[in-house]
Amino acid sequence: MIRKNAPLPPVRKKGMHGDESSPSAGVAPELLAPAGQVESFWAAVENGADAVYLGLKQLSARASATNFTLDELAVLLPFAHKRNVSIYVALNSLLTASDFPRILDLLQSLSDLKVDALIVQDPGIFFLAREYFPSLRLHASTLMTIHNHAGVNQLERMGAQRVVLARELNLQEIRDIADRTQVELEIFVHGALCYSYSGLCLASSFRGGHSGLQGRCVQPCRLQFKQGCDEGFFLSCNDLCALPLIPELKKLRIAAFKIEGRMKSADYLAHVVRAYRLVLDAPPARQQEVLMEARELLARSPSRRLTAGYFADNVNAEILSPHRSGSSGQWVGTVKRVDGKRVLVALRHELRPGDRLRPESSEGKEKQAFTVAEIVSSEGRPLAHGRAGEKVFLSSKVELRCDERLIRVGARDKSSGGAWQRIHNEIPTGLSFGRRFPHPDGAYKGLPRLTATEPRGGESLIIKVARADDLTKTLESPARWVMLTASRPNLERFAKQRLSVAQKGRFVWSLPPLIAEKDDEYYRLAVRWFVERDFHAWELNNWGHFDWFDNRQRLNLFSGYRLNVRNLAAMAELAKAGCRWSVLSLEITREELQLLSASPLATIPIITLFSWPPVFTSRLIPKLDENKPFRTPRDETYFFEKRGGTAFIYADRPANWLDHLPVLRGYGFRCFLLDLSDGPQGQLPALEHLLQGCRECRADKRFSLFNLDRRPG
Repeated sequence: MIRKNAPLPPVRKKGMHGDESSPSAGVAPELLAPAGQVESFWAAVENGADAVYLGLKQLSARASATNFTLDELAVLLPFAHKRNVSIYVALNSLLTASDFPRILDLLQSLSDLKVDALIVQDPGIFFLAREYFPSLRLHASTLMTIHNHAGVNQLERMGAQRVVLARELNLQEIRDIADRTQVELEIFVHGALCYSYSGLCLASSFRGGHSGLQGRCVQPCRLQFKQGCDEGFFLSCNDLCALPLIPELKKLRIAAFKIEGRMKSADYLAHVVRAYRLVLDAPPARQQEVLMEARELLARSPSRRLTAGYFADNVNAEILSPHRSGSSGQWVGTVKRVDGKRVLVALRHELRPGDRLRPESSEGKEKQAFTVAEIVSSEGRPLAHGRAGEKVFLSSKVELRCDERLIRVGARDKSSGGAWQRIHNEIPTGLSFGRRFPHPDGAYKGLPRLTATEPRGGESLIIKVARADDLTKTLESPARWVMLTASRPNLERFAKQRLSVAQKGRFVWSLPPLIAEKDDEYYRLAVRWFVERDFHAWELNNWGHFDWFDNRQRLNLFSGYRLNVRNLAAMAELAKAGCRWSVLSLEITREELQLLSASPLATIPIITLFSWPPVFTSRLIPKLDENKPFRTPRDETYFFEKRGGTAFIYADRPANWLDHLPVLRGYGFRCFLLDLSDGPQGQLPALEHLLQGCRECRADKRFSLFNLDRRPG
C-alpha cells in the first residue's frame, strides 16, 4: 500500500552496466515493475522495485497508457537514481517508414538523458543505436519472439545486453536457454498473458488496423466466441502468477523478474510489487510464512484468475478457462435498470466511491472505464459504501445497458495523489538534453545500399508452398524462386531426393518461425547438411535462425515477413546480418510503400501479393473443433487448426493485393510473393488460379487488403 510520506524501502545495490549485475556474480535478480503514469511509478519505487519500465508518448507498445514526455522523464531519472532504481524506456513499437529520421531525434534525447536501457523490438533501432548512439544499452523486447538459445545468441551479436524471453516457455526451457547463453535474461513472473506468441499476433491488425506490434491491440482474444451451440471465452487467458516459484527461479541465471501492467492502477502495482519484494528478500527459513503474507497482498489486487501459466504441468487447463469472462478485475455488480445517466446496480461485492469500474457486455466486450463518484441507496439516501447483496444507484457518463457486468479494475488510494508535486519538491529541475539529432541527412545517406539490383533484372515472382508434393508443379511455374517450408518431413524427404543444378538455383528453404529449444540441434545440423550440398538459399523467419549460418556472404538469405520489416533502418540491419532480400511486413501500408520506393534500400524488397497467415499462433490448444468456423458477436469468422503442439487460427479470408499489382509496379517494386504455405485446410486457391490472377491483375471476392489502405500506425 502506498503511504503518504512513508520512507522508501531499502533497495539492494546492483550494477546496472557491468558484470556485477549478473546473477552468477551473487546478486539476486532485479525486480522490474511497470509504470503507465506517475502514480504507478511512485507506487513501484516506494514498494521495492529495483527498476521501472515506462513508455513515452510515442513508439510504446502500450499506446493506450498515459505514458510520459521527455521532460517528465528528465525529472524521473534523477529521482529514481537517487534511490538506486533504474529506468528502462520501452521503445518497443515497430517503426514505420515515416519514422525515419524522427526516431533519430528521440534516440538523441534518450542518449543525452543517459537512460538505463531501451526495450526495443524493431531491428532498425539496433542498427541506429550501434551506428550513432553506442552508449545506449539495449534490451530486446519479448515481441521479438526469442524462444531458444539461438535467438538469444543472435540478439547479443546485434548489441542486446539483455533479452526478454518469450512468455510461452516452461521452466526447463528457460533453464536450458540460461545454461547455453551468456547475455542477461529477463522473464515475466506476473500479469496478463496473450493467447498468441508475442510478436506473432496479427489478429487486432488484420480486423481493424490496430496493430499489437505497435501497442494498439484491441484484445480480440478476450471476446466471447460461438461455435455451433457452444459459447465461451475460448482464447482468453488467465493471468500469470509465479510468486510460489520465485525461490526456484532465483536459482537460474536470470537477471530480472518482470511484472506486466503498464495499464494497471497504482493501487494494484503497490500490492503486486510489495508481494514479490517480500518473497524475493525472504530468507529460506521464512519462505512459506512470507509467501502467505504475499498472497494476501495479491488478493487485494483485481485480476483475472491467477495461474502458474506456462510453468504449470497442465498448461491448457491452467491458462484457458473458456467459461470465465476475459476481463481483468473483480465482478462487483450487474446493471439492472438504466434511467439516463442513473443506473440501478445489484452488488455482488462491496463498492466504495473512488472505485474504478469497467462495464462489460455478456459477450465479453469491454467498454470505457469510469470512477464511482457517489453511491445512493434504492430509497435515495447517500451511502458511504454499498454492501454485497444490496441494490444501489450509481451515475455514469459512460453509456450502460441492462445486464452489463461492472468489473472493478482499481480503487482510489487517497495518498497516491500529488506524486508529481512530491517528485518536483525533490527534483525541481530536470536533466538537460538535446531534442534534435545534429546530422539527419548524413545518417540517411550513411545507410547501406544495395550494390546491385536483382541479378536477372526485370520482375521476379516467388511462390511459397508448405508441402513437398506441391513442389513439382511449382517448379514448372514461371517463378524465379520457389520456397518450401523446412518442416522435418520435408527436410528428411529432400535429404533422399535429388534436385538438378537448375532446380537448386531456384529453390529456397523457408525455416519455421517457431523451433523449440529441444529441436535446435536437429535444425542446426540439417541446415549445415543442406548448405554443404549447395542449398544456398534460405528464408529466415526468426532471429534465432541466423545463429545456424556461418559464412553468410556466400549464401542467398531472405528475411521473411515474421521479422516485421517496414523501414529503412530495419532493412539495413537485415543486410548487416547477411540478408539480400526482405519480405516486407504484412502490416505495411500504401503510404509506407510509397516512401520506401523512393528511398535507397539495403535489401531487395519483396511484396506479398497473396497470403493467408494465422492471425493467432499459440502454444495453447483451445476447446474448439478443428476446421469448423467459430464467430465473434460481430459475426467475424475464424478457423482453428492444430499442427503438432501449436494452434493456428485463421481469418475467414486471405490477404490479396493482386488487383493492386499495377499500382505496386508503378511505385517501382519488382519482386512479388504468392504465399501458399499457410491457410485453413482445403481453402487455399489453386496455384494456376493465382497465376491467372497475376496475369490479369485480378483478385477473387472475399479477400482482405489487410492494412494497404489504412494509415500507418
